[in-house]
Amino acid sequence: MDRVKIYSKYDLTTNMNINNIINFTNNFNYEIEEYNINDVLEYFNIIKFSKDNEIKERIINETNKKFDEVLKIIQRRIGKFNGKNKESFLSLYNEVDFIYREDFFELIKRDDILNNIKDLDFEELLNNPNFHYNLILKHEKIVKKFDEIITKYMIEDSECAEIIIGKYIYEKNQNRDEIYLPKSLTQNNKEEIIVKYIESENVNLRYLGMVINFPNKFELKVSDKIKLKAKRRYIQESNKIFKNSTSIETEFEIIYDKNQEDPVIYSSDNNIFKCSVSTKWIEENLDYNTLLNNFIYIFSFFDMQMRLSLVSNLSEIGSSERHVFLENSEHFYKISLAFRHKDIISKCQMYSYIEILEKHNIRIEEIIEWFFKYYLKDEFGIENFIVDMPTVNTSYLEKCKLIAIEIDKIIKQYQYYIQDGEIDEELLQISSNSIIFRNCMSIVNNKYVYPNSKVFDIASYLLFSDQSMMGYLPHIGIEYNEFYKLIIKEKVKLLDFENYQIGHIEWLIENKFIMEDKNGYLQFVNENKIYIFLDLYKNGVMSYWNCRKELRDEINILINENIVKFDNKLFTNDEQDYLNYHLNNSDFGNSLALRNRYVHGSQSNDDKLHKENYFIFLKIVIIIIVKINDNLCIKQIAKEKK
Repeated sequence: MDRVKIYSKYDLTTNMNINNIINFTNNFNYEIEEYNINDVLEYFNIIKFSKDNEIKERIINETNKKFDEVLKIIQRRIGKFNGKNKESFLSLYNEVDFIYREDFFELIKRDDILNNIKDLDFEELLNNPNFHYNLILKHEKIVKKFDEIITKYMIEDSECAEIIIGKYIYEKNQNRDEIYLPKSLTQNNKEEIIVKYIESENVNLRYLGMVINFPNKFELKVSDKIKLKAKRRYIQESNKIFKNSTSIETEFEIIYDKNQEDPVIYSSDNNIFKCSVSTKWIEENLDYNTLLNNFIYIFSFFDMQMRLSLVSNLSEIGSSERHVFLENSEHFYKISLAFRHKDIISKCQMYSYIEILEKHNIRIEEIIEWFFKYYLKDEFGIENFIVDMPTVNTSYLEKCKLIAIEIDKIIKQYQYYIQDGEIDEELLQISSNSIIFRNCMSIVNNKYVYPNSKVFDIASYLLFSDQSMMGYLPHIGIEYNEFYKLIIKEKVKLLDFENYQIGHIEWLIENKFIMEDKNGYLQFVNENKIYIFLDLYKNGVMSYWNCRKELRDEINILINENIVKFDNKLFTNDEQDYLNYHLNNSDFGNSLALRNRYVHGSQSNDDKLHKENYFIFLKIVIIIIVKINDNLCIKQIAKEKK
């Protein structure tokens, strides 16, 4: 029989563990006197499961109410075992099954055991090759008792740099336990360990990247010298990795074809990606409204729900890239290969489009001013919107400084309009507050839909993840990356699956995602619900009022079930991150922080770089324009559809 091990009530192994506890209870041996450390740790996990009332009630019902009696006996057995071994508890560590090592230290932190552990025994544990510091650093009481011993050993072990860095970088990550560092580990000690790590033989590129971009807002300060040392080592190690590897070059071409009838044609051939734009289309549609819409319908900056397509999207990042090269932390913007690809394309599109428009004596800055001064007034009755874009003869350095200020001014004016129904120029003049994108509100409620439950996490993983192994049926020769595609493409029954898959499918059936039809074939219960889950899994967010009515109706049901939640911000979470990455360093250690650089005068003297940055600023303004226009259009749609 498999051992019982609790991870979370919502973990995919929970049902299996509950069945194991039921079997354990129904076959419980009341007479045994001898039991080992792994038996005790299993008892410990069973007791933890019993603290959930819903789980406990189910076990009691399926064990003829024997479970309460068994719980009392195993609690006594744990106490008896601990008392018998309290003088030599650490010597049991090598006997502990891998799955129970964390539980072992949960037992140790109990006073009756912890108070009896001798310093020499603890040092012997730290020297054990099967020991890892994270096992004890999760427990404040253990760290406090052996503070100086732990400090001494950490200073000698350069790999502890990963723990120290992770302590701060992953500080708010809900999926990680809090780490307690010994109080005697000083700032100098931490720097010493990090330097040793940078100079050590075995370094991880991800952690080197974290050191290079380490944010300045933590208690731990990483000096510029250490960051430079880490950068040089990062380059050295990267060159080793890619020196003998076979690289695949990709190219992007943007072509303006005067004979092309279709407004735009995207194609790819031998890693050359092409965007062919009809010059004829542009010349026949030089009105400012259409020229702005080209960023949506020609250059695909946005999708049909008006979500920004240029953001770093987790669903576009492969598992190997995520684990090897990207910092899994909210403190670093994820610059994946897919993001780099989209970023390069959008820069080329921006640059070439501005060049084409200038051939027709149209400046993108004039279009931007037209939108705020005339379009908003004519279409939505919004008056007094003040936007002054840089002039032709201004240097690119000055253009960057000016447009950085205008971006703040644009957002402030729109927020004033939402709050007060008008733009007060005097209020704008006296306001000195910096713009925080996550505080920018939408003019309508229920603007965006986000996942909001463990049910969503589990279902979307089983249905859509290529890591779940749910689309693989080796004995009948079928393999799909996703279980979702398997159900769509093939006729399969529950009996076609392996034992390890059946429990997951039963969970999907129990939670009404799939069902067996009259012939026993698996099919979806509600295709609209599956579509919503897929969209949220791929994009992380949906725009409620940009969805068709059937989807909105289904979203309303999911809201009532607390599966998803509404948000009423102007920008999606990913869009906020995108803007913060480009404009400031409030959230990300690796941000470009263009606004901060130009407003605070910390930019370089490279005019070519200023030109590139100015085009990024222009792209940001276009993004804000599309989001404001969409927000105002949605207000009208929401009124009509209520």
